Amino acid sequence: MHSESNKTIVTYLSDHIKTLLLIVPSTVVLLTCCVRTLRRYPNIICMENTQRNLQIIRTCPQLTEYHPTSWIINGHLMTVLGVIFRKLPSLTFKRVLLAVEEGIIAVDWHTQPLPKQPILLLLHGLTGGSHNSYIRYMIKAASKSGLCCVVTHARGCGLSDLTSPRSFSGAWTGDVRETVKYIRKIVGPDTPVFGMGYSLGAGVLTKYIGEEGIRCELNGAIACCPSLNMILSTNKMEKWFNSLLYNRLLTSNLINYLRRHEKHFTNSDIIDLSNVYKSRTIREFDTRVIVPMFRYRDVFHYYEDASSAKYLEHIKIPTLILCAVDDPICDVNGLPMETIHKNDNIIAIKTKEGGHVGWLTGWWPKTYSWENKAIVEYINARLNEMNYVWERKEDPLIVDTF
Repeated sequence: MHSESNKTIVTYLSDHIKTLLLIVPSTVVLLTCCVRTLRRYPNIICMENTQRNLQIIRTCPQLTEYHPTSWIINGHLMTVLGVIFRKLPSLTFKRVLLAVEEGIIAVDWHTQPLPKQPILLLLHGLTGGSHNSYIRYMIKAASKSGLCCVVTHARGCGLSDLTSPRSFSGAWTGDVRETVKYIRKIVGPDTPVFGMGYSLGAGVLTKYIGEEGIRCELNGAIACCPSLNMILSTNKMEKWFNSLLYNRLLTSNLINYLRRHEKHFTNSDIIDLSNVYKSRTIREFDTRVIVPMFRYRDVFHYYEDASSAKYLEHIKIPTLILCAVDDPICDVNGLPMETIHKNDNIIAIKTKEGGHVGWLTGWWPKTYSWENKAIVEYINARLNEMNYVWERKEDPLIVDTF
């Protein structure tokens, strides 16, 4: 009797094993997603509790909580899917070439700036540009809110040309300074101009506004995933999994960048191209290119100069810093909490999840990400704080360049 019962069970299991193998994992995944959807992820808010900062937090609910896509379970997936999963928005730009010291930089206007229209200046990440999806979605969100968006490119990026054997670095702020001056000449001193940067661009922007201090011509700044401590971030990138997934890819992008501008370095007595092309890590590339090009003693000297944490205490304009605890590229431990608590101009938001420039949200995150909404809220709150009102008019300021 028992033998027949056992045979029946075995027969049932064998007949339904494929169904069980499909149902059980699917059920586990579904339950996990449901639990993650129900969970709340309050953000860590670091700031001096002034009346102004508290009012900003009250009027910007996106800053207090982030709801990640439930089935994206770690920072690596969030980072990778943030690049490959979202659709690339179709946007048009008008490019202006701006002459700067030893070269030119490309400045892409999405729309013509109208009189008194608030401006958002965007800085891209490493070897990026106005073609990147994270830049374009930020532009779409900001444009819907009435902002005029403009992207400034690091030298030689965004399919622009180098005109001299000098590229960009994570410590060079001169080109940002020239871009801000150029925008101010167009819009005048009274129009609000906000700067925001992603990743490397966020670090450069943070350093720039710290260097400028009270002289800064921006009305506010937003830094998304900045590498405030380059040594910590570089060490993190060299851990075996991060090195395999990110370091080699980013180094390859840097090498491709240099290959595209190779004619300027072929006869260089500073850079050995054959040696540069053997680089397998960003540290090796920086040692062989950035250190000699910008005359640093060594790569640690460069990373110290590019680490913008030490400039935070000198920031005199309203600044928002957004970072994720699970960022696999820019180490969140580089955020100097004590310094931020002492500077009432800075609000720093740490999300539990989000990866590096990911922050995907919703069940099927094909378009906007969390920081798009958070940044628009923040800028609108700052404009309200300034009692700034802008009415759309159809007489552009730089029609001759469009």
